[in-house]
Amino acid sequence: MNGHSRENKGTQHGSKLLGKPTDPNKWQALLAGTIFAITLPLLIAIAIGTFEKPVPARWSVEAAALGLAPMDLARGATTYAMGCAVCHGSHGEGVVNIGKPLRNSAFVRGQSDPQLHDLIVRGRAPSDPLNTTGALMPPRGAVGLSDAQVSDVVAYLRAIQEPGVPVVAMDAWDLRDETGSLPVATGVELADHRGYDLYMASCAACHGTGAQGLDGLGLPLSTSGFVRGASDRDLVTFVKLGRPTWDENNVTGLDMPPKGGNPSITDEQLGQIVGYLREVQKSAMGG
Repeated sequence: MNGHSRENKGTQHGSKLLGKPTDPNKWQALLAGTIFAITLPLLIAIAIGTFEKPVPARWSVEAAALGLAPMDLARGATTYAMGCAVCHGSHGEGVVNIGKPLRNSAFVRGQSDPQLHDLIVRGRAPSDPLNTTGALMPPRGAVGLSDAQVSDVVAYLRAIQEPGVPVVAMDAWDLRDETGSLPVATGVELADHRGYDLYMASCAACHGTGAQGLDGLGLPLSTSGFVRGASDRDLVTFVKLGRPTWDENNVTGLDMPPKGGNPSITDEQLGQIVGYLREVQKSAMGG
């Protein structure tokens, strides 16, 4: 028995010396783990690099350059669209024969903020020597902009001046002849009519200073069969409601804003505009 015990002990001692059998996949696993540890950071860096950089919020760059909050310029853009875009273009590019370009404008760049504010508040009459189109620039955008809204518009005008971009040419907006005179539009001889100023402030931007119509904007009113055939009451209602683009009778594809975009105008004043159009049509017909 003692010999048998010694044999067992020897066997156990030999097993300890030999150790456990070697794992045949040990080195492959170590190599794979090493490669993964090295390449993982690289893969993460590549993945991050493929993501597009976030686009700055609208107006954030321009606002930072002007020392303003983006919301200030967003308000100005909205107010501009409401009171200025119909004459000066949706992006300040100008509308030929009516409103001059305001984007990259030498005039805008050369004026101080108070000067621009004052001009928007006062407007610019056709008789102003600096008015080269003969079209009225109505006070406060013809929609009764408040002083705060005018200031927002001024900030917006600053934001659309692009540094390093040349100023835009104004030749297409200078309608003066060699004597410095502007062409006389049909209906101007009726300037003493009580509806003239109201028409100029609310309708002329799209339909022309003489109600002759403007290509791409408003239809002629001086020779319009629609105007001639409708009653005064119906015309007041029509101007009051406007004509949206989805109206089947809208042939221009442009919104005709209610009250010509002037929400403060009264029914009585709309009646005066209709009376003015009656006189314009009589003049156009030679009556």
